[in-house]
Amino acid sequence: MTRAYALPDEAPIVLEHLVLDLNGTLTDGGELIDGVAERLTKLALHLDVRVATADTYGVAGVIAAELGIPTETIGHANDKEHLVRSLGAQHTAAIGNGRNDIAMLRAARLGIAVIGPEGAAGGAVFAADVVCAQITDALDLLLDERKLRATLRA
Repeated sequence: MTRAYALPDEAPIVLEHLVLDLNGTLTDGGELIDGVAERLTKLALHLDVRVATADTYGVAGVIAAELGIPTETIGHANDKEHLVRSLGAQHTAAIGNGRNDIAMLRAARLGIAVIGPEGAAGGAVFAADVVCAQITDALDLLLDERKLRATLRA
């Protein structure tokens, strides 16, 4: 599965994988944010979608079952970066909001920081290629090539 995003004046971004943080990115206080499940279902038709989480709220298993997406519980921030690199960083997008997402966002071909209801670590914002106010906005960038092109236009 792949999805290509044409950008003016540069090579297209060709993605095969999407790695997502859970807490503060897909959830608010351990509850899945409205609109996330539907968007991830659409993205999973084109990308290998995975969740990597420290599981702060202890809900990863429940959320993974609800979404039907493979989920890895990580012990250290570098585990997220290692996952991105093992999948092939040049063909991976990553979305996160926390300090433990910084290396993952830097490693991925396309790093998206989400400020969301739980805020975002300053380092995550600076490590990202794109910053969105909400996870639904971030997922919409991946669903609608025109939005991503408009944001990354040189």
